[in-house]
Amino acid sequence: MGLGATPSILYVTICQLRQQEKKNPPSLRWFQLWIKKNPHLYSIKTKPIAQACITMHSEEDVKDFFVEYQNTLSKYGIKQAKYIFNMDESGVRIGCPTREIVIVPTQVKELYTASPENRKSLTIIETICADGRDPPPPVIICPGEKIMENWIQDNLTGAEVITVLPTGYTNERIALAWLDHFIKHAGADPDQHWRILLLDGHITHCQNDFVIKYHENHIIPFQFPSYLTHVLQPLDVGVFHPWKHYHNKAIHDALHSLDMEYSISSFFRDLSTICTQTFQPYTIKNSFHESGMFPVSYKMALKKM
Repeated sequence: MGLGATPSILYVTICQLRQQEKKNPPSLRWFQLWIKKNPHLYSIKTKPIAQACITMHSEEDVKDFFVEYQNTLSKYGIKQAKYIFNMDESGVRIGCPTREIVIVPTQVKELYTASPENRKSLTIIETICADGRDPPPPVIICPGEKIMENWIQDNLTGAEVITVLPTGYTNERIALAWLDHFIKHAGADPDQHWRILLLDGHITHCQNDFVIKYHENHIIPFQFPSYLTHVLQPLDVGVFHPWKHYHNKAIHDALHSLDMEYSISSFFRDLSTICTQTFQPYTIKNSFHESGMFPVSYKMALKKM
């Protein structure tokens, strides 16, 4: 990926080349005319890579995705919301709150508040179902070498999967553990009705071990197009934003209670409340509706393009 040369960079380069030849630099007017006369050069505005990739996916691409999605649902007889799931992972800054609105006297122009500034990150894997049921307990990947005893709080249900990695990110071993966790809580089984699992194109989802285990348990993994998960993925469309809102609120509540060290232990203390506030049936169902995943609606997805 090249950065391109701005007019000023190009002009300075030409001046330097002329200097090496012991010739006078060209005037700026000459340079402007040279650009206009050169048939192989012209000016364009750069675009951030994410935006460029998004625009590559036309309405036709989205339509093709929905045709394949609908055909897959029909092939496996998936007509009810209870058989449609979405999983995704999200990075979480443990203790970095955003700003909050406060009431102050008119003479106060700025107000700085104490912040724990715990910049450690962990990864949380969540799964939701289109029927709005309570989701399976999350899988949480913490940075470190071992699980610390003081992390385990009474507020936890005991069904959460807590694991550690030095990076705090997922890998194939953890992803397989998540799949076993999902199979158990979704009630998937070779003798049960087929389920469809909507997910991103993470490389671990394509490994043979995953594909075999999916199909053995009557689960169809169905991937979103790259760079369109923010449009099509229910968790991205309607769940992770309120999740992070309630996490931020939990940090501020802790600060107001003079808990100035918002640690991993603090996070696990508040996790159950964060999840309860976030995963309301309406929120879950609406995320599938707004993304067009259920009821299936190509037009709903286009609204977010």
